[in-house]
Amino acid sequence: MADVTKSQSLANRYRPQTFDEMIGQQHIIWILKAKMQSDSSSLQNYLLCGPRWTWKTTSARILAKAINCLDPHDGNPCNKCANCELINSWKTTDYIEIDAASNTWVDNVREVIIDQAGYQPISLKKKIYVIDEVHMLSTAAFNALLKTIEEPSGNVCFILATTELQKVPQTIVSRVQVFNFKKIPQDEMVAHLWEICKTEWFEFENEALELIATISEWCVRDAIKYLDQVSVLGKVSTENVSQFLWISTDATIKSFFEVVKTNDRNQIFEQIDKLAQWTDLQQFAKQCIGYIDAHIMDDVDFYLKVSETFSEIMRQVRFYPYPAVLYKIAFNKFLNGDGEVAPVKVEKKVEKKPEQISPSPSLSRGEKDHTDKESSSLIKEGDHEVVEDLKKSDWDLWERVISQIQSSTTRQVFKDHMTIDKVTDTEVSLIHDNNMIAKTMLEKEHKEIEALLEKELGKKVTLNVQWMTKEEYFQRLMWM
Repeated sequence: MADVTKSQSLANRYRPQTFDEMIGQQHIIWILKAKMQSDSSSLQNYLLCGPRWTWKTTSARILAKAINCLDPHDGNPCNKCANCELINSWKTTDYIEIDAASNTWVDNVREVIIDQAGYQPISLKKKIYVIDEVHMLSTAAFNALLKTIEEPSGNVCFILATTELQKVPQTIVSRVQVFNFKKIPQDEMVAHLWEICKTEWFEFENEALELIATISEWCVRDAIKYLDQVSVLGKVSTENVSQFLWISTDATIKSFFEVVKTNDRNQIFEQIDKLAQWTDLQQFAKQCIGYIDAHIMDDVDFYLKVSETFSEIMRQVRFYPYPAVLYKIAFNKFLNGDGEVAPVKVEKKVEKKPEQISPSPSLSRGEKDHTDKESSSLIKEGDHEVVEDLKKSDWDLWERVISQIQSSTTRQVFKDHMTIDKVTDTEVSLIHDNNMIAKTMLEKEHKEIEALLEKELGKKVTLNVQWMTKEEYFQRLMWM
């Protein structure tokens, strides 16, 4: 590695300086090296796209040096000539990097690029503009950039980088060479981390390097950053990686799934509480999905079903202050839907004698409520009782209703933040934990849901919507 300085972070010290030092992008390296070897003076514009931290900006810098290098080797820049030194040390105005996220408007683009692109390079052979996260530019800025690309100067090269190719206008994409970067394969990532550990004299375990590669989602900079953080503990071991980064090993995930398979609600909730004490539950959900992907053929039915639960958790976990509660709600639904917790049968208008529906005078109000919750809700309607299933039928009814809502946005909001609390012969009570629903649920949506409920229940009902705090809402869901 060129210019390895101990004062730098590992990520900067091991940032590639030539194409040959890059890993996992051979499909791009071969083409760029061949291009530099054949005719580096024939300028084209480039668009580098792909996941974050897969060396797109690094490749742009290497490409800029290769175009301007005075003594290239096999398509690589030498990193020793005057031009390479100028780019490496940022001492030339002919190499310009722009962060599009902070220079989105047309005035920025005109000032930094268009007004200067017509001038001859001062110190380098070619003037290079690297625009990072180019998809963040405004429409006006893209139009200004397009004109400059369409009428190029023989001394200017544009290298664009983005993580979201779909947001770059086709008028730009069609006028540049596009290179698609990919996440680094697991074996190449582990081998790269192994080389760094050997060079730095780190004590390490191969399993720990594999764990780091997995949690970094095969993004190089993340992986090296994690390695740098854990190395301060003295040894890069699976135990230190788990404790320092708050992540779980495959053994922990496997153990959790074994508990889930028991269908024992108490054991599952106890395991969730233990995990919450030492791991990041958002990261744990991502790891579980990755584990399912790798082991799905071991138990297809189980893993497909539990993957739906983790998908639901992933959709909401970022927005909830109590992720452990969210896990419990999700797995409570998982158990109810699995058929292991048998729902009470729905019976309507069962004739009873008056004395049977009168509460016993010896029971207090609290004792009566407790008795009702343990079995099913007993709602007096004239001389009849309506027996409700609070475990499954209401959820199924609500799923059927919201699936028929016309607006996809409204449908998703209601699915995530609202549910049925109680159903009687004449009324359906809904609860929600989002103040926006009260504003969103206008007369149109209210009537739409009411009509859908009447259609599903086969009778006329009145809709009653009540707001709860998140804590009250979660607690109520837990008791359903």
